[in-house]
Amino acid sequence: MFRILLIDQDTLFRKAFSKMIAQTSGCELIGIAKNGMEAMELMDRFHPDIVFSDVMIGIESGISICNTIHKCFPETVIYILSSYCSKGTIKESMDAGVAEYLYKPLSRNKLSVIVSGNEKAEKTIDNSFMEDLYNAVEERSYKKTYDSAKKLVNYLFCECDVSERKQKLLSLESKLFYLIPGISMEQKDYYIQKYEVTSRVLNKSLICYCFIMQIATEVFRQICTMKYVQMDKVLQYVEKNIHEEISLSELAEEAGISNGYLSRIFKKFYRISVVDYIHLRKLIMAKYYMATSEMNISDISFLLGYSEAGYFCKIFKKYEGQTPSAFCRTTQNMISKTA
Repeated sequence: MFRILLIDQDTLFRKAFSKMIAQTSGCELIGIAKNGMEAMELMDRFHPDIVFSDVMIGIESGISICNTIHKCFPETVIYILSSYCSKGTIKESMDAGVAEYLYKPLSRNKLSVIVSGNEKAEKTIDNSFMEDLYNAVEERSYKKTYDSAKKLVNYLFCECDVSERKQKLLSLESKLFYLIPGISMEQKDYYIQKYEVTSRVLNKSLICYCFIMQIATEVFRQICTMKYVQMDKVLQYVEKNIHEEISLSELAEEAGISNGYLSRIFKKFYRISVVDYIHLRKLIMAKYYMATSEMNISDISFLLGYSEAGYFCKIFKKYEGQTPSAFCRTTQNMISKTA
């Protein structure tokens, strides 16, 4: 089912468009925006697959709005609607990432052709891996996010070429940062620049996995500390001391709260225990070392604060379902297939 957003101020056209959508199978109208602000709010909330926008929205440029949507949601397919055209506006629309410049009034037959033949939108709908990860973050389930990221990376490296991989990662990044309540365009742009999709992210599966989890962890942290201010010290302490053995008591003391209260916050917000969170953060770092260094499993385990390599392997198998050595072989096989 394609999710469609209309951006238009023409009352008669909006009614006609709504009726056409209702009579066209395979799509649903998730909202109608009267201006750019409403459009971005609906994009943020529903992540529609297709956007139709009038070339002028009152005094606003529909093309400018579409350009913003394209930058923030690159996988969304955008169409400009207008009762007139010129070579200049068509070129401006194409430069803004618009798929096609359509004439008003839009016929039901043309709408059906767009819905049935839009390959980009089909790819977005079929990509359940990205939706699963997004939903896991939205549900505030850190372990589910951890597992969903593995499946997504496997999909990205087995089914997508580098350019498609980049497009999907940019889209996912934008969607995840919009989960932070009240985030502005300027703040989102800051995070996207901070967490850049580099060539290493696009070409090494483990680094890509760490990149996705880095973004997800940032989103979790931002949302959590908005409600629980004390958690900022806790989460920063974990990151700064990731190479040491970390206890629940240390974290509670750092935040000035009781062990029990800290445990309840983690269970409520992250859906896991404090100990689980620490182990998962260490395992993400372990995967990064596997991808970027020549260290063996023992060296990695000691570097991450595990006193015994055997205990590290036990922890790794608990969360990954296989030993570190088996994990490295599986990852190497996947790389060989995609090389």
